[in-house]
Order: sequence, then structure tokens, then C-alpha cells
Amino acid sequence: ARFVIGTSTAGWTENGVDYLCDGVDDQEEINQAIQAIPDSGGEIVILDGIYNITAPIFVNKSNISIKGNGNATVLKRMWNSNSREGVITLNGVSNCKIENLQVDGNASVYTSSNNNGILLNSSNNNIITGNTCNNNSNNGIYLESSSNNTVTGNTCNNSINFAGIYLSSSDNNIITGNTCNNNNIIAGIILMLSSNNTVTGNTCINNNSAGIY
Repeated sequence: ARFVIGTSTAGWTENGVDYLCDGVDDQEEINQAIQAIPDSGGEIVILDGIYNITAPIFVNKSNISIKGNGNATVLKRMWNSNSREGVITLNGVSNCKIENLQVDGNASVYTSSNNNGILLNSSNNNIITGNTCNNNSNNGIYLESSSNNTVTGNTCNNSINFAGIYLSSSDNNIITGNTCNNNNIIAGIILMLSSNNTVTGNTCINNNSAGIY
């Protein structure tokens, strides 16, 4: 299965997409598309535009790919989380791929320490690649109890309270080729209670309290 999502605010129309957002609660259409994917898996393509997100894009199925058109596809946080959440949250899934999206944490407005860009919770064997996760109040990309994932080629700058990329109780992950700058409270990349991870070829040199911690 393959579903295409666009937004009327960028000029897309119902004739050109499977799900049309309108700039209000845009996660609703994206989550509908996720639920429409069969258990065998499929792909969701999010076209150019700014999508206003007021609750998590909740990936609760395995074998799903969600991809955008790089920084032209903007998922903009428009709410404060009361518990740890990402604009995109993967929960208990595997073999998913999140790629080429810009996740704007909008931290100048939404300041909760629970606000993350992309969050993996108890999710293994996934790929997070080519995303820009800037301006998050907590972490750009957060792996919690998640193992055997690949996080590569992402940009995670300007996290306000914690890190660009944070691994907590997460083992055997590959963290490579990411850029994590201006995370000046804690660090560019943090590993906490996490073992056997490979961290290589990352750029964490500018305005971090620590580069890799």
C-alpha cells in the first residue's frame, strides 16, 4: 500500500492526494493513513508544505515507511506534551523507516521538557535517516529502550533542554553521519545506560556543552 498526503495550504488538492490536510490538526489525516496501511506494511509520502501538528503522529504498526521531500516537508509542533512524546512517536514497532522530513520543534513557543522531535519507545530494527529535527525543547531524536536501530544522516540542532540525539537504555544501535550542533545545555549526542552502540562520523563540534557524552 502507498498513500500520498498533501496540504491545501501548499496548493495540493483532493485530486492529487489520498489524504488532504488543511493546516489544522494535520496529524489526523496522517494518522488515518497509518491506520489504513495493512499489517503487511506500506509507504506514506508527505508532500511539500507546512503541516501543523497538535498531537503525535503515532506509528503503532510495523513495516511502515514515512518519507517527505527533505526540508520542504515541515512537520511543525503546535502543542506541549504532558508526557514524553515526539512529533513522530514510534511505539513498540519494528522495520519502520522515517526519512527526509523536517520536524520543527517550535521550542520558542512550546517549551515542555517532554517535547521531542522523533521518539522511539520499545522499538527495534528501524531506520531514521535524512531528517532535520531542530528547535526541540527536549531532544531532536530520542531512543528509549530501543535497540538495533540505525540513525543516520540526520540534523538535530538547537535542542533547548537536552540533546540532539539521546539514547536511554538502548543497545546495539548505529548512530552515524549525524550533525548535532548548538545543543548547549547538555550535549550533541548522549548515551545513558546504553551498551554496544556504534557512534561514528558524527559532527558535534559547535556550541554543545559536550560533543558526545
